[in-house]
Amino acid sequence: MPFVRGFMEIDMRGRIILLLLLVICVVRPSIGRPVSAGDSEAVEKEVRKVFDLWSTSLTSGDKKTYLDTFWDSPKLVIRVADGEWKGFDAYRTRIEAAQLPPGNPADYRNIQVVALGDGGAVVTYERPAPGQSSTLFRGTAVFIKTPRGWKIAVWQAGAVTVKTRDS
Repeated sequence: MPFVRGFMEIDMRGRIILLLLLVICVVRPSIGRPVSAGDSEAVEKEVRKVFDLWSTSLTSGDKKTYLDTFWDSPKLVIRVADGEWKGFDAYRTRIEAAQLPPGNPADYRNIQVVALGDGGAVVTYERPAPGQSSTLFRGTAVFIKTPRGWKIAVWQAGAVTVKTRDS
């Protein structure tokens, strides 16, 4: 199983790139169309609204709204902390049984939204871990435009230790 062994040796950045390429293949037909700067700004603004809805519902414990921001598909991929869920039904089951982490949507920072044509976008962000000054969550969410609006198709987040200037 050299391919599996090789995949497991890919670092976090490589895995994120691989996931992004997978999502690009899913939304490929719309990405190929030229998009004007105005259209990119419109996509980025629409996706930012959904991202803000996602972060607000996550930190307030609103499971219904939170789950509604995800793509209802067996192709949904979630990789956060020590967990991985493939498919919306698996993730919905996980969230319905869990308590969402407390927080404040204002904690999200360095949010960048990049349009990938008129059918896809990538959002990156950082958020301090609740109650910890030296741990930071860094996340990437890939959004696709569906008949039900913009939805998260891939989400990956992980904790990193913030180094101080003295260390």
